[in-house]
Amino acid sequence: MRLLDKKEINFTPLVSIGQAVILLLLLLINLTNSSKLSKISNQKPTLVELQDGTSIRAIAVGEKDRTDQAIMDFAGRTMMNLMSWNAVPKSSDSNLDPTKLKLDPGVQVSDKKLTTNTWSAGFALSEDFRASFLREIAALTPPDVFNGDTQSALLVRHLSPPQKIEEGKWRLEMVANLVVFKGQDQLGKAISFNKTVFVRAVDTPPLPNNPSVPQIEAYRARKAGMEIYRIQDLDLGK
Repeated sequence: MRLLDKKEINFTPLVSIGQAVILLLLLLINLTNSSKLSKISNQKPTLVELQDGTSIRAIAVGEKDRTDQAIMDFAGRTMMNLMSWNAVPKSSDSNLDPTKLKLDPGVQVSDKKLTTNTWSAGFALSEDFRASFLREIAALTPPDVFNGDTQSALLVRHLSPPQKIEEGKWRLEMVANLVVFKGQDQLGKAISFNKTVFVRAVDTPPLPNNPSVPQIEAYRARKAGMEIYRIQDLDLGK
């Protein structure tokens, strides 16, 4: 009986085909994952929660970038808080006797005083500018503010879009009137208050545990990630 020659089976082509199929599957998986990661990275947050528990809408910007609207809101709000002086607290009770309201005692600055609201807004100013500017405001604040006889309001007529000076720095032009109300005069006396406001981006550190009142006020004033580092008279004739 003739023995049949045994032929060896060559598995090399099968192994090569199997490897090719596996590599193709891995490639497809990587492409799918890359596509998903790209979509996730392009998604911009629409709502974020701050450390104090408030929620705000947000978009992704660079470390030194700020939107025009954010800069204008910060500058306008800060200037209004700095220059609007009122020692009479707000109350939702229309039947409450105004004479029984506790007036703001103010914050002492040398031999003058600031309203507490102005003092709090001052934390939005840079440290090399804050002290000198607050002394100027204290000198302008009428003493009658603290007995409730005088109040003021900054009425902003125009606030220009920010002009970029350099990375993380902008300037805005503000045309406004400082209206002072004294006694029973409800019309008030308007004083021109036209300024160029210089703003720059800063980091806002988180609040520490058990923060003090100044730390809380500083955080509130600077949580927009900006500070005002100069205010100068606006030349309307240029």
